[in-house]
Amino acid sequence: MACAPAAAWGDLGHRVTALIAYRHLLPTARAQLDALLASDGDPLTAPDFASRATWADKYRNGHRETAAWHFVDIEIDHPELQSACNGFPVLTVDRIASQGPAQDCVVNKIEEFSAELSGLRTPPAERLLALKFLIHFVGDLHQPLHAADHQDRGGNCIALTPPQRQQSNLHAYWDVAVVEALGLSPAQIADKLDASLGAADFKQWAQGTPQSWALDTFEVGRRDTYALPSLPTCSNSGSVSLSSEYRARAEKDAAMQLQKAAVRLAAVLNAALGSQ
Repeated sequence: MACAPAAAWGDLGHRVTALIAYRHLLPTARAQLDALLASDGDPLTAPDFASRATWADKYRNGHRETAAWHFVDIEIDHPELQSACNGFPVLTVDRIASQGPAQDCVVNKIEEFSAELSGLRTPPAERLLALKFLIHFVGDLHQPLHAADHQDRGGNCIALTPPQRQQSNLHAYWDVAVVEALGLSPAQIADKLDASLGAADFKQWAQGTPQSWALDTFEVGRRDTYALPSLPTCSNSGSVSLSSEYRARAEKDAAMQLQKAAVRLAAVLNAALGSQ
């Protein structure tokens, strides 16, 4: 069985996260964000915020050195964040985050790009890259199979029998099928998820750090995503069938993870841009 490349949430999920987050930006942060995006002529995606949330996946296709930045594979049998993030490599003083080492992880890159976005001395071109990576990576961090792993490339090596909504492996199911089940369009899903967010959700979920958010997502993966009848790996490949109970729980988890990602993305952008 071929293992397909990972692309957390697919375009639909990233657009949903961005649409919700944008509604909760401070006026000053929104103005800064809009100005940055208006200066960007990159043709990889459309220039609006929701489309730019998908940019990092398109960029990765021609820049494979950024591929590992999209996830942090914490093994469910041996959960250790430090090793999952290659020891959290530190940028040398003469390097910017977009030119950082290939062997890194999404947790570290969120922290680096957040610092660059908030730094007034960051070169304008790098600041724009920091924004585009950041709005994608916060979404990536909340897809359970971008934080949890069982020697299966985040579920890419687990085939589904039968395929779910045309998705043939577990990672693709969580990327696409569970989000598609929530609604017909990014705007519709965003409206529904945003309407159910309360003040307590914002207060609770906006707290913490990318490291604690990764562990939170990992727990969803360990508890629910890998609650399978068997656990194939890439070296011992196999297929599983998803029960109706599993699918219902997955859709509920996906909705909450998209909400958490949106709340935390808004918090990151407000902290970086809200006082400028």
